[in-house]
Amino acid sequence: MLKNIRGIVSFKACGENIYKFINGIRESSIVCTSQYCKNSFFFGQVYKKDVDRIFELAEEYGINIEITEKRGLRFKAGGYRFRFGIVLGIIIVLGFVFYLSNIVVSIEVCGNSAVTEEQIVSALTDIGIYKGRFIPDINFRSCEQKLRLSIPDIAWTGIRHTGSRIVVDITEAVDPPEMVRDDIPCNIVAAQDAQITGIEVHAGQLVKKIGDGVKKGDIIVSGTVDTGNGHLIKKHAMGKITGIYTAEVTFRQDFEESGQIYTGSQVTKKYFDFFGYRIPLFFKDVDYDTYDYSESTNNFQILGKSIPLGIVHSSYSPFEYDTITYSDEEADKKLQQKTALYEKNFYDSKEIKVIERNIEKKINSDHMEYIVTYSLEGPIGMDYEIYVE
Repeated sequence: MLKNIRGIVSFKACGENIYKFINGIRESSIVCTSQYCKNSFFFGQVYKKDVDRIFELAEEYGINIEITEKRGLRFKAGGYRFRFGIVLGIIIVLGFVFYLSNIVVSIEVCGNSAVTEEQIVSALTDIGIYKGRFIPDINFRSCEQKLRLSIPDIAWTGIRHTGSRIVVDITEAVDPPEMVRDDIPCNIVAAQDAQITGIEVHAGQLVKKIGDGVKKGDIIVSGTVDTGNGHLIKKHAMGKITGIYTAEVTFRQDFEESGQIYTGSQVTKKYFDFFGYRIPLFFKDVDYDTYDYSESTNNFQILGKSIPLGIVHSSYSPFEYDTITYSDEEADKKLQQKTALYEKNFYDSKEIKVIERNIEKKINSDHMEYIVTYSLEGPIGMDYEIYVE
C-alpha cells in the first residue's frame, strides 16, 4: 500500500560501465528492487523520488537508461492535475461534506410530555438553534439557560449535538404535592345538600351514616373526639365522603353571533426546503387578510434515511369575521356540544358521575337556552376549621 502511494518506476539500462552504474546505485543508498541482468540490460525498480538521482548516475557513467513503467497513486493523480473540472468537483464534494457535518440538519427532543415539541423547537429558533445554523457558532451552555428561562415548565435541559443532529434532553417541572395541614383541628362538613352514599373515615368521629341526608354545612365527621375518660380532644378530621346531589347549569346559544366565515377553497403553496431555508416554488403569493394556516413537509430520502431537503406544502384557508346566523336545529346542536364539553371538563375530570340529566329547552327571540338539572354522585365533604379559644 505504501509503495503504491509513493510511486514505483521500472527502468532498464545498458552501457560499457553498467557494473560501475550498479555500484553507484548501491553507494548512493538508493532503494532499488527487482534487480536482474538480461541480454546486456540491467533492470530495476526505484521510488519516484530517486528517479532524478538514477538519471544523474547514468549520465555520470555513460549509461543509456529508459523508463519502462510507472506505477502508483502519485502518477495517476498527476495525470489529472490539469483536469480542473474533476479537481473542482472534488473540492465541491469535500466542501459539501464539511458543510453538512457542521450545520444543524435535524433537531430531536427527548423527555417532554406536557410541553409540546413545537413549543420547544419554536423557543430554540428564538435563541439561535435552527436547521441550517452553523454548529461551531452555537453556545450550548448559554442556550440551555435561555431555554429554561423561556419555558417555565422546563426544570432542566441539556443540549448536545451528534454530528449534524441536535439532541435536546429536558426534564419537566413537577408541581409539588398539595400540603395538607393535619395539625389544624377541623370538621368535615357537607359542601352541598346531598344524600350520603359512601364514607371513608381516616381520623375523627363519624356523625352521619350512609343513607342520611345532609344540608350544606352539616358536620359529617367531627374533629372533636371523646377519648373515653371524659376528655375531649380536637384533631384534624380526615376522610372521603361521597353523596348524591343536584346541580343546575344554564347554557345559552345566540341565534346570531360574530364568527369565522370561510370565503373560498383551500389554497396550497409549495416551497423547496434546503437545510431550513425555504425557496418558493410559485410566483404569486397569497393575498388574504385572515386565514387558517397549516403545513406538512415531505423530506427526500437516501438509502432510507431522511435528508434536510424536501418539499413544504403550505395550506391557506381564507375566512372573514362576520355575523353567523343559526337556525333552531343548528342552535340546538351547538347547545348539545356545549353541554357535552362542560360535563367532560367539570364532571368527568373530577370523578363526578352523572346519574341523570333533565334538560329544559327555552327558545327566545334572539337565543336558545338549555336549563340542565343534573343528579350527580361525587365527593361532598370539605374541611371546616375548628376555632380553639
